[in-house]
Amino acid sequence: MKTNEKRLFTAIELPGSWLGAIELTCVELKRQGVRGRFVPPERLHLTLNFLGETKREDQIADLLMTLDRSVPPLVRAGEGGLFRRRRGGDLIVWHLRPDEALKAYRKAETEALSAIGFKMDQRPYAPHLTLARDAEGAFLNTPAFITVFDRPLDFMATEVVLFWSRYVRRRLVYTPLGRFPFGSVRGEK
Repeated sequence: MKTNEKRLFTAIELPGSWLGAIELTCVELKRQGVRGRFVPPERLHLTLNFLGETKREDQIADLLMTLDRSVPPLVRAGEGGLFRRRRGGDLIVWHLRPDEALKAYRKAETEALSAIGFKMDQRPYAPHLTLARDAEGAFLNTPAFITVFDRPLDFMATEVVLFWSRYVRRRLVYTPLGRFPFGSVRGEK
């Protein structure tokens, strides 16, 4: 990374009720013998767009300010699952079911960022939370694995956050650089 560049992404933070439910899910996975690098609760979020290393923080914040966030989206928990990897362990994920408001907002954000020159991910958006990396254990291959995620969770998103991802004393830290509330129309703070 070049001097003055920051590794940025946009995301929606999770409410405390979700963090508690996720913690219970991870405890149960560990109880069932699942090993891996579990993501600390303070780093869990719903990523909208990854921007990479850039010096354009102010331009991104100005752009986010102009987007229509008048309709707060509803985010619902879906099923648990695995993203299989060829080497090492798998990723344990909790798939999410966003409503049309979140899909529309993310599409608008992606298009606006692309229009100012950011190279955006072209893969279909698959909203999820990564609970663990390098996961291993026989329990992951049983039908009981997905039942650990049977928790009826939903929440109304309150804001989009522009985050700076960096290492501080060899620990990954996400620092909020700007907050953009839902329920506001273009140009409102």
